[in-house]
Amino acid sequence: MMEISSRHESMTTGLFFAANLLFCLAYVVRDMACLRAITIIAAFCTLPYFYFQATPLYSAMGWQGMFIAINAFNLTVLLLQRRPVLLDQRQSWLHQHTFRMLPPREMLKILHLSISQHCEAGETLVQQGEQLDRLILILDGAAQVHADGVHRASLQPGDLVGEMSFVTGDPASADVIASEPLDYLIWYRRDLETLYERSPGLKDAMQNVIGADMAQKLTRYPPFYSDIEDTRWKSGRREK
Repeated sequence: MMEISSRHESMTTGLFFAANLLFCLAYVVRDMACLRAITIIAAFCTLPYFYFQATPLYSAMGWQGMFIAINAFNLTVLLLQRRPVLLDQRQSWLHQHTFRMLPPREMLKILHLSISQHCEAGETLVQQGEQLDRLILILDGAAQVHADGVHRASLQPGDLVGEMSFVTGDPASADVIASEPLDYLIWYRRDLETLYERSPGLKDAMQNVIGADMAQKLTRYPPFYSDIEDTRWKSGRREK
């Protein structure tokens, strides 16, 4: 009996030391999922040590069980968040053409807030001088941009509409009119702001998406978009 008891003591002490080494390792690991997995294993290793004491330390075992449950829950959440995201054909197209700066999972959060709309040729999407509380993305069809009655640019699937006014808060600088039947998405400012409160990083990411869209338009229609940028810059200086 003494030999068995000594063997148990030696084994449980070894597991306890191994647990402490694992806890130290967990502090070094940068990946949160690995950290939690190592912590769970380490906590399990302490249980035999507490149980095989002369008087079992049930309270210590209870606390370790709680830590194991908490870490197991958070590890499960992390692994679920890292599951591969399956995109349908349209979502894949949008990710490739408009939202390539966003991870697919983050893009889906944005798309979930959008509202699908349709309009016929000749209908106005944005009116010059209008104060925009929405951001528009063309899915199918085309639109024409007219500033002071003069055609200045054409918009195609994957292009954002009204993005400059949406970001700056200034009135729209041009009319945007559908030149053919048009399918598009709308995001209202209030919905995006609510999402940004829950996921602050998404706001900067969406600013990058809008910036990339503006850069593409500047490449396609440099005079028009350069004039708009110059006007907004001068307006900003006057306000200061």
